[in-house]
Amino acid sequence: MRCFVAVPIGEELRAALADAMAGWREHPEADGLRWTDADAWHVTVAFLGSVDAAEIVRLEALIGDVAAHNEPMQLRTGDLGAFPSAGRARVVWYGIADADGAMAALSADLHAALGMEVATRYRPHLTLARARRQAVDLRAWLAHASAPSGELMVDRLELMRSHLGRGPARYESLSSALLGVASNG
Repeated sequence: MRCFVAVPIGEELRAALADAMAGWREHPEADGLRWTDADAWHVTVAFLGSVDAAEIVRLEALIGDVAAHNEPMQLRTGDLGAFPSAGRARVVWYGIADADGAMAALSADLHAALGMEVATRYRPHLTLARARRQAVDLRAWLAHASAPSGELMVDRLELMRSHLGRGPARYESLSSALLGVASNG
């Protein structure tokens, strides 16, 4: 199973982003993008990759322990950007502010508990679109596009499974662990 750990987003933020995305799709600069489905939006905290089904219970316990030792947080949202850069965009993202580093610390705690190395600096975001074939120059579009500002309540970690195949990826929540709450496992 292809798995990852994520923070879900609230319905108010999801609706505001979906409304904004409807306008963004109309811009000619965005023609080379494949937009993600609003129902699938989440903030990835750790990508696990291929996981054996027999490991799920152990992973749930580790994730629950990390969640219990981290407090819920409310983070501001609102920036738009692209990876690796606006001029060579492969991914368009909606940013989550992490001024005090609390989300980065949560990600680092999770990676450590799972025995994973963190390859790059953690930058919390939602993936809004991916380039269809080749990188897209979005400098002009990003300079004028406005994103709704909002807040993300980070109060749980979800172990998610990706279902890939024809069409967009589908995600299934396998379990959820509340931040700041000891698990009963």
